[in-house]
Amino acid sequence: MKNYITTLMLVLVCGALDLQAQVNLEITSSPNFRELGGLKINDSLRIKTGKLYRSGSFSNLQEEELEKLRQTKLQTIIDFRSDFEIQRDPDHIPSGMEVEWINSPIGNLDGKGMAKFSQVLMSPEFDEESVDELMIEANRGFVQNIKDFQPLFNALENEDAIVLFHCSAGKDRTGFASSLLLHALGADWDIIMEDFLRSNEAVEKTDLSKMEAYGIPKERVKVMMGVKPEYLLAAWDEIEKKYGDADTMLEKELGINEAKKERLRNILLTTD
Repeated sequence: MKNYITTLMLVLVCGALDLQAQVNLEITSSPNFRELGGLKINDSLRIKTGKLYRSGSFSNLQEEELEKLRQTKLQTIIDFRSDFEIQRDPDHIPSGMEVEWINSPIGNLDGKGMAKFSQVLMSPEFDEESVDELMIEANRGFVQNIKDFQPLFNALENEDAIVLFHCSAGKDRTGFASSLLLHALGADWDIIMEDFLRSNEAVEKTDLSKMEAYGIPKERVKVMMGVKPEYLLAAWDEIEKKYGDADTMLEKELGINEAKKERLRNILLTTD
């Protein structure tokens, strides 16, 4: 029972694993897999296609899905997960595909770290507010571990690189990383938040019947799998409290000054 609960917590909090519905690339057994290419940064610039992807874990790909992954021609994978998560769901990289895999765990998510989520999910007094409090706390924690996001920005300075960054669900750690990157590229807040909230589309398309079979109410699962604006807002509020603004943090902690932002824009953006 203990092992089942641990695995279940990873499914609900970190990702729906093979339950997650297709997003963008139609890789149905991988949570929240989508391309950032085509996303408009402003009225004249958008992210180049075929350069940048974000996702959840992809440990159970079927053959046709492996072919879709091959077609991305990925060169670098930035994995934000802990050893605990990776051991249970290692990335399924297609045979013959040469990829630089970089592990940069965000904070410390291990078996003990899942205990709070387990208690909330299984509690007879389950309420959405308790989930919100946990997720807000987690998102604030990303700012305390901001240097763990450095490898993503390092990888993107290679103008020829095709990069995927991911965690287990592709919604929290990955969502925060995406918000930093989009800000560095010059995106307005509404664009940043829209990208963050797109993870909810996957929840709506997920078959939750397997969870219900274990006696876990569908609505609880949906709450644990989703994202809300206040989650990302909590992280950015923490940035403001600690650094004053995101630009100061990016330069101080990650070395992303105006010159490096301009380089990232030249590499990743297009007017086409």
